[in-house]
Amino acid sequence: MIKKLVVILACIFINNMINAQSIKLGFRIEPTLMLIEKKNETSAIFTPYGMYLTSLFDPIDFLELEIRPGYIIGGDYTGSELGLFTRFRIFSKKFYVSAGLNQHSNIDITSHNTGGAYCKKILFKGIGIGYQKDSKLSIDIMYYWTSNKDFAWGEGYDQYGKLVIYKKNMNGIIKVGFSLSWEVLKM
Repeated sequence: MIKKLVVILACIFINNMINAQSIKLGFRIEPTLMLIEKKNETSAIFTPYGMYLTSLFDPIDFLELEIRPGYIIGGDYTGSELGLFTRFRIFSKKFYVSAGLNQHSNIDITSHNTGGAYCKKILFKGIGIGYQKDSKLSIDIMYYWTSNKDFAWGEGYDQYGKLVIYKKNMNGIIKVGFSLSWEVLKM
């Protein structure tokens, strides 16, 4: 069902790209705070290494559709991402609400004898708010969640000296996005 939804959204984006009032291309940097749980303890891990391209399609005055391919480096949470988002402009067109899906393809670059990442795809849902400073720069904050939480594993010893293997779960992600995009087509 999720794959069908992603294909339908991609078709809508491509169709709207052809009929768009304007098309913008650019790049984003997304410093990320990951809310992780392991061994019944919650922690927050920060990574500044989220880099993305962005394509914005403006089919109508209050709505923008966005495609974000990119890559994030965050230890056990590292891999390529593809996001499909909708921006709804509110108030004076300077502010917007953003919602969408982000497909993360986790890879294992940090494996060792005591842990590593699962190589798997994880679909996140996200919602956030943003500010369009001028025609090129926008800043937003988004919160992402998933039901497919386990992304890595580790091992250690319990209080009795017994070897225990545990999962690392992603409870949520907070990303602050700084986006620069330039209009390449205006209808």
